[in-house]
Parts: sequence; structure tokens; C-alpha cells
Amino acid sequence: MAILGIDMGTSGCKVVAFRENGEVLGFSGKEYPFITPRPGWLEIDPEKVWEAVCAALGEVGRSLQEPISALAVTSHGETLIPLGRDGRPLTFAIANFDVRANRYVAFFRERFDPFHLFSVTGMPLHGMYTVNKILWLRDHEPEIFERTWKFSCVEDFIIFRLTGETPAMDYSLASRTMMFDVRKKAWARDILEAVGISEERLPRVLPSGTPVGSLREDLARDFGLQEKILVATGGHDQPCGVLGCGVCSPGEAMYGIGTSECVALNIGPQPFLTKEMMENGFCCYPHVAEGDYITLAYIASGGSLVRWFRDAIAPDKKQEARELGKDPYRMLFEHLPEGPVPLFVLPHFAGSGTPYLDEHSRGAIVGLTLAASRWEIFRAILESLTYEMKVNLDLFEAFGLPVVDLRAVGGGARSFEWLRMKADILGKTLLLPETEEAVALGTAILAGKAAGVFAHTQEGIAAMVRFRERIEPSLSRHEVYRRYYSVYQKVYNGLKEVHELLSMLQGEEEDHEE
Repeated sequence: MAILGIDMGTSGCKVVAFRENGEVLGFSGKEYPFITPRPGWLEIDPEKVWEAVCAALGEVGRSLQEPISALAVTSHGETLIPLGRDGRPLTFAIANFDVRANRYVAFFRERFDPFHLFSVTGMPLHGMYTVNKILWLRDHEPEIFERTWKFSCVEDFIIFRLTGETPAMDYSLASRTMMFDVRKKAWARDILEAVGISEERLPRVLPSGTPVGSLREDLARDFGLQEKILVATGGHDQPCGVLGCGVCSPGEAMYGIGTSECVALNIGPQPFLTKEMMENGFCCYPHVAEGDYITLAYIASGGSLVRWFRDAIAPDKKQEARELGKDPYRMLFEHLPEGPVPLFVLPHFAGSGTPYLDEHSRGAIVGLTLAASRWEIFRAILESLTYEMKVNLDLFEAFGLPVVDLRAVGGGARSFEWLRMKADILGKTLLLPETEEAVALGTAILAGKAAGVFAHTQEGIAAMVRFRERIEPSLSRHEVYRRYYSVYQKVYNGLKEVHELLSMLQGEEEDHEE
């Protein structure tokens, strides 16, 4: 019997079928395009998203030799999809990283104490959350705002299309709207009143791994599947990845090393909602595992910065790799010098993440001399991304949230050299799960729970999660890196004023162009 995890990313979806012991039975991934009508705006056509899901689910369904008991859906957070009464999107989705609604931070500051908002929603006040996109729609597209039946996100939109049932999302994704009470696990009425929407215009909220309905009969026929496949709530992609990494105890964490970098830490059954957490941009919201909460630390750049180096500084290696039929990233690591190197890269090329959440901060390379090589810059990128994450983990531990070990997933987890570097800098053990599709695996565990295959998520972890390697830090190298880290900790503050002035100059240039 197979169970499926559907993983809805910002730019593509994956459908992965697993056997109940964690063995992968089928996989399909499909992309969908971004739409960028203006600088800083990022939209997605929901119908293209649905087409991608149908194509991927059909490919997997037709490839399987055994029946499917259940599937669940996970997605990225914050994206807004306004649905009309007929269930069709009224406009393109306003995607998670779209910045048009940032100005509504002031709207909330005028009406709420930011710490009250954080204490209720678990989200530090920021423009990316779904509620701000709803406010933007109200003020700039009032006709669409009034016609909207449900202000949906991606998880509930796909579940709605799969089942025909009223849109439903889980607690973890609902938290990413900044309208959800993470203690009461219900929509926060005072926030809804301030925005001017009723609870009826939002999806139902359910625990992760809850049955919503069955796959529509017409879709089952189209996908070559049997009827009566259970469809269940999954969750926000980060906590689903945490579950798929086998994280089930406080202090265990997932280290996602992809386009961006993220550490998602299980903090146990009590939410941790202090002013220090809020001031450093750390959210706190329900985990998809029963009763637990998680927090996130993230860097907006990660693999995207490695890709920038490949394309901007080492394009010859990219071409050479193409000619030799090799992985271009593997070729970059072949030139990696021994470290640490006396160079530092402030990895804010796509803006800062936690703990700064500084919209003015930018990337920088510090310590260059005429003797510096591009491969030293490459190593400095890898080291500095890890220093930046260490800043976050040090804060967690200073607040009383221990980090015991890290389960590494994502494209960066394929590089042993980088993983060893991370273990040495952080002074933490890294565990490598057998499957790279941790998000889909965690989602499949939730599908199995909904179908009664597993009594609870820990039983699903025991049955499905395996590890292929364990990387221990070198104490001697960790001590050497500590000296370099102490210098890195001064880089952000040393450049803060410069970056603020650069941001002002850019704003003046844009005003002049208009």
C-alpha cells in the first residue's frame, strides 16, 4: 500500500509515493512560472499550479503497481489566493516573497502592540504574512476583495481542488497568515476585526494529518487511480520537513540547505513567546507533530549565493562542466582551498533573514587583497553562510532553547565538504536522512496518520525515517573557527550604516526615474 506526499513549493511541486516503510515508489516534479508585473511583485497563476499538480499526480499514479491509501498536501506559506463563489481564483496569487504589502506593518503598529501580536500569532510583525496581502487587496482591488469567497493559501486551494470540499488548512500553515491564535489554535478575532473580514471568509483550520475528504472520482479516473483515496491536511513545508527528518523531541532540528538556508527547531509542547524571540525575528507556531511547537531561523540566501558565484565569478567552470558532462557544483568544490580563509561574505545578497530582518542590508565581501583568489571567495561564501546561521543558533541557546543535533537536507546536503565545514563551525553533529525528499516524506507520514496506518507521528517516524550518515564536528577545527567567527560577528554592524545610505540612494534614483 502506498501513501503520497504532495509538496507545493514556490516555483514547482513534487509528488512522491512511499511504501509504509519509507521506500520511495514513485516521484514526479513539475515547475510553474513566476509572474513579475512590477519590481518587488511576485505572482503565480493558480491554474498553472493546479495543472502542475495534476500532471505530477497523474505520472505517479500511472507508474504505481500498488493502490494508494491516502495523500496529504504541504505548501510554502504566506501566498494569497482569493477564490470566488465558484471556487475559481479571482486573480493571480500574491506569492510569499512579494513585497507590495510591506507598508501595512504601519497599519498594525497603529492598532496593536507588536508584542501582543506576537504573543497571539507567534509571528514577529512583518509585511510578508498573508493578512497584509489581504489588506493590500482591500485597498487596491476592492472589487476583488468584496467578491472573494475564501482568502486561501496554497495547501487549502489544492485540497479543495482535489476533493471538492470546503477549503481546509492545518494549524501550521494558518499560523503563517498572522491571523491565527497559536495558543487557542483558532482564528484570532481581534485581528480579523481590524482587517474587516469574517471567519467565514477563511478556510477551516484542522490539525495536521486530519482527513478532509476523498479524491474526486473524475480525477481518480484521469490519474489512473482507484476511487476513495483519502485526502488529508499536511502543513507548512518547514514543519513537514522537520517531521520527515525524524525530529520528534525538543532540541532536534532540521537544517535545510537549499536556495535559502533554514533551521527549524522543535521546542516542545509549550510555545516560547518572549520579547527576545520577537526582537530577533524568531517565529513560534504549531508543529505538524501532535502537540509540539517549532521556531525558525533562516538566511534569505544560501544555494542562491553559490549559484551566483558559479554564474558571475566561475562561468568557465559551468561551461567546462557542461562539456565534460559533470555537475558544475561538484567542479566548484574540487577547487575548494583548505580553511578557514581570512575573508568574510555578508550573505545578504537577497536581503537579511533572522535575527536582523533588515530590509536595507546587502551583500558584501570583506577582507579582499590583491592576493585573494576566487576560490578563497568561494570558501568564504560557504563559511560565512554557516557563521550567519551560528549567530541564530547561539541566540536560541542563549534564550534557553538548546540545539542538540541538526538533520541536514536540501541540495547543499549533497556536499560532504560543506557539511563537514558546517559541523566544525557550529560544533554540532549533522545527521543525513536517507531520502532528500524530507518534506514529502513528512507529508506522507501525515497522510498515513490520517488513514490509520500510523497511530501517531512518532510511529510514522519509526517506520519511515532512516539515516545514511552522521558527521561529527572536529573539536580542534571548531576552536580555530571560533576566532574567525568572532570577527564575522562584527561585519553586519560594521556595514549597517553604509547599507542604509546605499538604500537611500537607490530610493532617490527610483523616485527620479518615476
